[in-house]
Amino acid sequence: MKPNSIARKHLYILDGKNKPVEVFDFSEWSRWRSENDLIFRRTLMEESGVTITTRFRGVSETGSGEPLPFVTRVAGMQQERDNESYGARTLDEALEQHERTLQKILQMLTRP
Repeated sequence: MKPNSIARKHLYILDGKNKPVEVFDFSEWSRWRSENDLIFRRTLMEESGVTITTRFRGVSETGSGEPLPFVTRVAGMQQERDNESYGARTLDEALEQHERTLQKILQMLTRP
């Protein structure tokens, strides 16, 4: 495998407007993460045990394509294949994905 084909991890923190800013110092990144709440939305559906969490990962492997430092994850679905993760470039995209995922799961859980 050629060295150029290996995905490189990019580290991000958020600025005052929740926009990702790449940083190159692991200590700075680690310190920022420990001092900030990285979860933006969590939906717990108690009856079914399903949880949807949208958070700032602060890491993106960009072998090809745009960085996706936000992630929306589904956990607790009966079918393992339905426990999915979705990356996003921005907080707005991630929150929109959270809502779409919530609506999709509600439909799945309420259909006969």
